Amino acid sequence: MDEAFIAFAALFLRPPCAAFLHAVRPLPSAITMSKNLVFIGDSLTEYFDWQKRFPSHKVTNLGISGEPVEGLLNRLDRIRSRINDPDIIFVMTGINNIAMEQYDISGDYKEIASKLTSWFKNSKIVIQSVLPVRLEWIDNNVIKDINRHLKKIAGEFSAEYLDVYGLFIDPQGNPRRENLLDDGVHLSDKGYHVWADEVERLLKKHKKHLDTDKS
Repeated sequence: MDEAFIAFAALFLRPPCAAFLHAVRPLPSAITMSKNLVFIGDSLTEYFDWQKRFPSHKVTNLGISGEPVEGLLNRLDRIRSRINDPDIIFVMTGINNIAMEQYDISGDYKEIASKLTSWFKNSKIVIQSVLPVRLEWIDNNVIKDINRHLKKIAGEFSAEYLDVYGLFIDPQGNPRRENLLDDGVHLSDKGYHVWADEVERLLKKHKKHLDTDKS
């Protein structure tokens, strides 16, 4: 277990390299109004070029490799000072806690949701599911249970819950190999396309809302 965890931790603490700065497809022109999008999370968020994927929008990527939920909570004040008038804030965090067998993340997550929704009242806060992994010592049923709690937290704070987990599993409930790199955690080009396409669907869904909410 110790050796496996050390190997896992190394994956999240190493700096991003070219292999993680994936080539991405630009967002189709269906969404023409530029919006202010903020992505917050760990290495899964950090290692993707969200601005290139959504070139018609202003994108801020605030992902930090290796960060657990409490780390995100501790830097929320700094995040608040860095972003101005965001339209949508996307949050995905928790896998580093799960790797350390810290499954009770609801308390810190509630505080994150509470602060973001109170600070950015005119913004849409999107809590995204934790993604499945292919690691021997992590039971994806634990991740599914945590995601159920995250969905409840989103409802409690009038945030939106985005289920990306369901797009990463096959009909038998196993993680799709093609969506992950060989390390079983980080995402392949295809995995990022799946995730970003779901974000795109949400942007289309809320286009009318975003155009009128601040008018």
